[in-house]
Amino acid sequence: MNGERRLVREPILIVGSPRSGTTLLGELLARHPDVAYWEEPRPIWSQGNAWRDDDRLTAADLTPSIARRIDHRFADCLAKSGRTRFAEKTPSNTLRLPFLRALYPDARLVHLVRDSRAVVHSMFRMLEKTPDGGRVLARLRETPWRDLPALVPIAVRDVIGPRISGNRRKPWWGPRPPGWRDWLELPAPVMLARQWRSLVSVARDELRAEFPESQWIEFRYEDFVADPETGLRRFGETTGLAIDDAFLAGALPTIRDDRVDAWKADLDRETVAAIEGETSDLLRELGYLSTSP
Repeated sequence: MNGERRLVREPILIVGSPRSGTTLLGELLARHPDVAYWEEPRPIWSQGNAWRDDDRLTAADLTPSIARRIDHRFADCLAKSGRTRFAEKTPSNTLRLPFLRALYPDARLVHLVRDSRAVVHSMFRMLEKTPDGGRVLARLRETPWRDLPALVPIAVRDVIGPRISGNRRKPWWGPRPPGWRDWLELPAPVMLARQWRSLVSVARDELRAEFPESQWIEFRYEDFVADPETGLRRFGETTGLAIDDAFLAGALPTIRDDRVDAWKADLDRETVAAIEGETSDLLRELGYLSTSP
């Protein structure tokens, strides 16, 4: 904690691989009357470390000045909202749990996991999706001026590069685990599966190592959308939020589960085999594949 008391107390942090349901949970959380929710304040988390080639941050990367700047930005968001709890979701924070622990040792965390085959199926579309102009402008406004030059290589990679090459597909999308550049020449299903495996395994290991069990919870996305009321009540127990009938009445009708198994119809056998070749051990550990021979 660098010896300083934080302005934000017990922040609620949602982590997980992209396309794992973190946006859904964040949108539900934004409905809560006690919560000030900020969706993916990535430039806030990376300030002072924006030039790094990957998204990994440890306690050693949290200087006193960086800690103050992050805490003050989140405290300002909370104060302007008039609410009592700050919450956010940023998938790259799956790679930063020691950093989060050093900044907010009292944080409450939820880790969402989803079947790697479903995640890769969804990530294909994100690689080919044109960047949203509104989101880009929002990121620029959130980025501290001193970090703005660090966005240039990302713009070249994701916006200018595909236009010059005529290939709509971006070479990469989402959090960058250490070593990600070595994966760029792999077939897309293998690259995306390796990204998922790295994010999920690091988050699961470091949640256990960094935070007391009482401060975090893990959900499978598939279980959450099948029984969201149970999931939200468990979420409330871990975070200390009141999950009452009024909140549930507004939240539950917005949850759909019709796309959970879309990958089964859309992915061919070769692609599924490639994904499972990278992730089968973790899929078994998470209960997505049978452990029997």
